[in-house]
Amino acid sequence: MNTRFRFTLAAIAASAALLGGAAVAPAAHADAAGESVAAKAALDDLAAQPTDAASVIDSIEAANATLKKLGITPFTPTKGLCTDLTLPSAVGGAMPGSTTPLLGDLNKKYGIKDKDINVIKKGEVLYGFVPVSKFPETKDKSGMRVAWFNVNTLQGGFGEPMAGLADSILDGVSASLTAAGVSGVVKSIAMSALKATVGQIPLNGARGAIVKTGSGTVFSAIYGTMQKPGDKADSPVTCYYFPSLGIATVK
Repeated sequence: MNTRFRFTLAAIAASAALLGGAAVAPAAHADAAGESVAAKAALDDLAAQPTDAASVIDSIEAANATLKKLGITPFTPTKGLCTDLTLPSAVGGAMPGSTTPLLGDLNKKYGIKDKDINVIKKGEVLYGFVPVSKFPETKDKSGMRVAWFNVNTLQGGFGEPMAGLADSILDGVSASLTAAGVSGVVKSIAMSALKATVGQIPLNGARGAIVKTGSGTVFSAIYGTMQKPGDKADSPVTCYYFPSLGIATVK
């Protein structure tokens, strides 16, 4: 079973769950259960395989490639000023709705018109931020922020907090499944499937946030602080990032 087919299984499992309980006929429960077990086995195998995106990000080119792999359009690169006097690079980016990372526009794919089943809704933006160099995952991911201004509505926001990029995607999917009223079993299958594909995202300090900006042309800046280990365990290094700037057209 090749990687492309295993990835397709992940997309099908998550997409089917997002369509809601009505997409699974009662008479098909037994067959669906068997297929779900097989799909999950394939997905577990996929998750165990290393990918380029799972490695340490060592260049702006690699950071850009990581964002693009998720469908996020990169902003301008930026620099951080750290307390150990290093100057690490980083880049932010944006992905306007209505769409779902890794899966695309589920409404368009399945012809759904009565409700938006995508993770990033109409009028929303998924922001991503990927630092260069080694930034291990930390419990507190709130140091990075998003500032935005919609030139069409003259509305804006300042200091929108970011979380882990993988967390932002998975939390968005979970919320969409709950809103769609899918069963706990189907939701569990979908989340397991998507967690495997989200394994492509580097646990390298990548940050993300879904922000409701409204439709229009949106100017954005991603900025803030991150920490990495210092020479001593009790003395982490803090990096202060200048803004990564970009423009997104939000529908």
